[in-house]
Amino acid sequence: MTRAGAALRVIVVDDEAPARDELTFLLQQCEAAQVVGEAGFAAEAERLCETQKPQVAFIDLRMPGLDGLALAELLRKICPDLEIVIVSAHDEGAIAGFDARITDYLLKPVRLDRLRRTLERVTARLRLLAGAERLERFAVRRRGSYVVVDVRDVVYFESSGELVWAVTERDRFGLDRTLTTLADELDEHVYFQCHRSCIVRIDRIRTIEPAGARSYRLLLDHPDDPRVPLARDRSAKLRERILFLR
Repeated sequence: MTRAGAALRVIVVDDEAPARDELTFLLQQCEAAQVVGEAGFAAEAERLCETQKPQVAFIDLRMPGLDGLALAELLRKICPDLEIVIVSAHDEGAIAGFDARITDYLLKPVRLDRLRRTLERVTARLRLLAGAERLERFAVRRRGSYVVVDVRDVVYFESSGELVWAVTERDRFGLDRTLTTLADELDEHVYFQCHRSCIVRIDRIRTIEPAGARSYRLLLDHPDDPRVPLARDRSAKLRERILFLR
């Protein structure tokens, strides 16, 4: 959901009607999306941008005439803030797609769970660009009720299996979110993504320990003395942040 719970305004662009229908059906299963139009060719997509003012466009990579990446740039001239998601049965364009300011790249056949993660990423990006307030608390369902957790109580977040776990001093809470989304929503002056599987509260780092050749781990200030990995490419950045805090 975007602010005030509004769904993302989405258009689907694909020259093949069955593919458009399938993606539209999946999007209709997602509360975070509202499909406001479909297009089978570039000119129709342009008209949709002019009349519907979508926030997100799902565009097939290979279309007659303009390909998906060229069309994405064209549509951005009409809607400069348009988020672009490329959809294709081929994966060779993925890197090129992200170079062209593409928010995400989905491989056909699109899975519903993967689609939900894309919408989650788009929502987080839009919130960030709009200057929305950082995540301050979240509610977790437990035994039929919802437990409200203050983000400031979370010592670290870690990805394990299908869930991301928020670990406080006394409990663990499973979140149906991705670390990528959390990294966008959390205050970057308070939390730091030290590894692709972990985000830590900076002021709860007790020690930076060697963990082998040119690798390190973090000992956190927590009753269980947890140790989490520190990626090599994040070490210098963390040292800057800790020195800044001092």
